[in-house]
Amino acid sequence: MKTHNTHDYKGLGFGISAFTLFAFMPLYVQLLAPLSGYTLLNQRILWSTLILIVGLSLWGKLKFYLRPMLNLKAWPGLLAGSVLVGLQWGIFVWAPLNQKTLDLSLGYFLMPLVMVFIGKVFLGEKLRPLQWLAIIIAGFGVFMAFWHADGLSWVVVLIVIGYPLYLILRRIQVLPTVSAFLIENLILLPFAILGILLFGGIEGQALSHPFDYSFSWLGLFLGLAILGSVPMLCFIAANQRLPMSTLGLISYLEPALIFVVAYLFLGESVPPNEIMTYGPIIIGLGILAVDGVRLGIKRHRINLN
Repeated sequence: MKTHNTHDYKGLGFGISAFTLFAFMPLYVQLLAPLSGYTLLNQRILWSTLILIVGLSLWGKLKFYLRPMLNLKAWPGLLAGSVLVGLQWGIFVWAPLNQKTLDLSLGYFLMPLVMVFIGKVFLGEKLRPLQWLAIIIAGFGVFMAFWHADGLSWVVVLIVIGYPLYLILRRIQVLPTVSAFLIENLILLPFAILGILLFGGIEGQALSHPFDYSFSWLGLFLGLAILGSVPMLCFIAANQRLPMSTLGLISYLEPALIFVVAYLFLGESVPPNEIMTYGPIIIGLGILAVDGVRLGIKRHRINLN
């Protein structure tokens, strides 16, 4: 398994970029409001696959990034990765449509703590004092979310188990970032096309093919794929470069930014109980930022000496 450098600033950049872009997905989705979450999921897979195939073909790298598919021994990991990530993408759009948004939110609050636990207990990763402080403070916010959710549902369990398993799989099965994302999308593509044909019409309109939309809708689907693909590629790249515990800690950036987006741009109110959830998490992120700056200054001084 690849070793990780806690001070990999490129990995930190990938991680911060991933969670920041993920947080703005709800804002973009407002442009696609008439369509169901199932349709958006399937269109995201379809257009992400097309973007990668066209882009890599023009770059002359398509065969290189598809090469892992020629290795039969790699297929169990590829299939498992596709199932795990497909379930996560699916639950992300299914939960809000079935009054499970609170469970979805709790799952993403708990997932970073699970990642830190795995990194500490199973991967032998060490945490600095300020990182421990950030975990304790953010953990209080997670406890408040757990309290208001009245326990764990299967949605929460699927998130907190599924995503860490996917990340561990991607560490064990060493693949180029683009290969992992492209092949997983290709495996999911037939199911996505079938889903579009069966459920993808606007207001019940039947579709003759997956692209049976106006140019404006196709442009929005393209934007959705770009907004979904870039952070996912950054997420996989960060997972390859950072300790699991570090990636788990900075992943709190996503729910904190979603909170900001919902409040500032979507006009959602902030109930007092949610302040007790998001407040500690935002404070924990601030502590992580201070720790990162402090560490960077220390390393810079060492380099000068």
